[in-house]
Amino acid sequence: MSNDESQDLDWEDVAANPLAPLNTWNLFSHNTAEAIDVRDVIEEVFKALPEHIQNSVVDGGLPEAMISRDGEFVVCHIEEHLYTKYWQHKFSAYAFAESMEMAIRRLAHEGHPFANASRDDSDVHIFIRWDLRLPATCVIETVLESIRTAFDLVYQRADAFLENSDSVLVLGKDTGEGLDLLKRIASKLNELGYFTYIIKEERDKIGEAVIQKVMRYALNSKFVVVENTEPSGHLYEFPHLAKVAECVTIVLQQGGKGATWMFEDGYAKHNHWHKFEYEPDHLEVTVDAAATWAEEFVKAFGLHQLNVLPWMKP
Repeated sequence: MSNDESQDLDWEDVAANPLAPLNTWNLFSHNTAEAIDVRDVIEEVFKALPEHIQNSVVDGGLPEAMISRDGEFVVCHIEEHLYTKYWQHKFSAYAFAESMEMAIRRLAHEGHPFANASRDDSDVHIFIRWDLRLPATCVIETVLESIRTAFDLVYQRADAFLENSDSVLVLGKDTGEGLDLLKRIASKLNELGYFTYIIKEERDKIGEAVIQKVMRYALNSKFVVVENTEPSGHLYEFPHLAKVAECVTIVLQQGGKGATWMFEDGYAKHNHWHKFEYEPDHLEVTVDAAATWAEEFVKAFGLHQLNVLPWMKP
């Protein structure tokens, strides 16, 4: 049977035969590029989808997606194609594509079933791809609606990133091994979907003092991370950004070490900064936990503002 003929299968007749669904899917195993309108596939057949088959979703209201099975999961491989020649968003297609990739990572970190975010820039064509994993018990309509919702979530979060960037300023000793440590922290934050700044690597402005530069980036960041194991200029910067500017601040330092004792009593007086001790081999795990704390603090503080400030209420 040709693939064209298989497109005309009566799925209800197939499902009527208990042995037919798996054999029917095998008709597509050698030409998986051809699309099957999964809306026409009834549940009995859909649940028999074997792992070696991957089928396109055909629906004008959905983003491009392929559906396959991985054990107890249905995996929806979603793809967005940005054609820069006809891109009309106020932010460039390249900036939006980067923001989409970051949004996928952030949403995955927040618990959404996303994985394998990737971006492929090919001249005027940009492709953003990611996986949505759903329980294999989902019905077809749930799968289709989940694809639509996943795309909307990523698009809206990417737009929000560009409008109000979720950035993080990383401070600490920025020479030698200290700079390597800051880059390691920044890399983990990038993986979690944040834009990161290390002051030393950002361009200076003529007429702007170092503390002004630090404050400019701090006030544009969702929170600040200070690596406090070794003494550095951050000891001067910390009181300005954490106390005066009241930036949400994470202090990271290796267990049993620390650049100063001067911050210690402040953790009890100021709930918008918090210390996390870490072991060098588990730094990334600690950064993940610290970012989660910062997000929860910002969310809780925002809800408090809505409750007590009349001009903040919708």
